[in-house]
Amino acid sequence: MFWRKSKLLILYSTVDGHTKDICNYIYKKLKGRKKVSIISVEDSANYDLSDFEEIVIGASVRYGYHRKNVYKFIQQNIDKLEKVKTAFFSLNLTARKPEKSTPETNPYVIKFLKKVKWEPTIKEVFAGRLDYPSLDTLNKLAILFIMFITNGPKDTSKTYELTDWKKVDNLINSISKF
Repeated sequence: MFWRKSKLLILYSTVDGHTKDICNYIYKKLKGRKKVSIISVEDSANYDLSDFEEIVIGASVRYGYHRKNVYKFIQQNIDKLEKVKTAFFSLNLTARKPEKSTPETNPYVIKFLKKVKWEPTIKEVFAGRLDYPSLDTLNKLAILFIMFITNGPKDTSKTYELTDWKKVDNLINSISKF
């Protein structure tokens, strides 16, 4: 029997690169099972979304908001997204807390999906990476202030990998079953 690989597009919007890292990880895990392309949301205009049967979008949160390019992309492509199987994941430090670590309990995912009026086939949220040493002074102080308020990691000499990679693997397994 002939088996055709489905075409999957992975899109990412990242500030510090960790969302791209997760998307690259997803790409590597799925490239043998599907025809996978991976690009940034900024480069998405170079692709025809109707060429893909499945689309994954990964987006990070900075200071309480997903980047404007993700809102714009989804609003401009909502009709195409609603015709294919989709997965959306948000990457934010709030998800490090168990009570805010699901799409149904994470305030940024709830707010984002409500605003864009989109219901992806699969949605997920992951805690990100907090890389204090790579931040400039202003961002370091702003995030440190947020971490004091929310009882997060405060040693600015360290990088904190907060992503639950088993959750990422579970998302990959769900995508592979599209």
